[in-house]
Amino acid sequence: MLMKHPDINVKYQGAIKYYNEKDYKKAIELFEDIQGAFRGTDAAQDITYYLANCYMQRKDYESSIHYLESYREAYVRGKYLEECNYMLAYCHYKMSPYFELDQTSTYKAIEQLNYCLTMYPLNEKSADAKTMLDELKDKLAKRELANANLYYNLGMYMGNNYRSAVVTAMNAMNEFPDCAYKEEFAFIIVKSKYKETINSVAKKLHERSEDSWDECYYFLNEFPETKHRKEVEKMAEHLKRINNAHIDNTNNN
Repeated sequence: MLMKHPDINVKYQGAIKYYNEKDYKKAIELFEDIQGAFRGTDAAQDITYYLANCYMQRKDYESSIHYLESYREAYVRGKYLEECNYMLAYCHYKMSPYFELDQTSTYKAIEQLNYCLTMYPLNEKSADAKTMLDELKDKLAKRELANANLYYNLGMYMGNNYRSAVVTAMNAMNEFPDCAYKEEFAFIIVKSKYKETINSVAKKLHERSEDSWDECYYFLNEFPETKHRKEVEKMAEHLKRINNAHIDNTNNN
């Protein structure tokens, strides 16, 4: 059995054989057993890279990240550096969770993907990196959409959550201008401003109704084929009546 063989070079060659045969479990066992003995040698760089890739192939992304970061720290001009950077981005991407969970891994993946695309734009993996980057940004936009909807559904519970819905949606549209949820963000803004208006105290009603009415027509112009047209037109008509009533009261006074 190779694990008990006294010659580390035999173990090393055995580990490489397992690696080439895609038997990553056995390769890991041997590489980890001998890596200390090869520290400071030319083979040490290869072993670190092999271990990172073995773990990545076995979908143990956390362990792969450990070896990839070790490689970057130890071999700042290493022969595998470019590949390791892309591997690191991929591992963080694979660790990115469902949009409702903590997105620390997502932000790390985005940071690493942007780094790779800046440093190695001609790498053959750059097209895949751009696809992953778009997917992660879409996930973050979806998370913000859920947050904006949550604020809207809370309504006036313990304060004006409609304003928070507007701010969240506007910030998301600025941060993710090309996301697939642009119309939904805009619709949340329309609904929230409308609800904020009809829940306003008298002195704020006219100003908010005008702003909300403008938002309705911006939305209809921006998204002429929207499925929300009838609902937005109904809100706009109600806001128009509020404004007309304000004008009549002003004239009468």
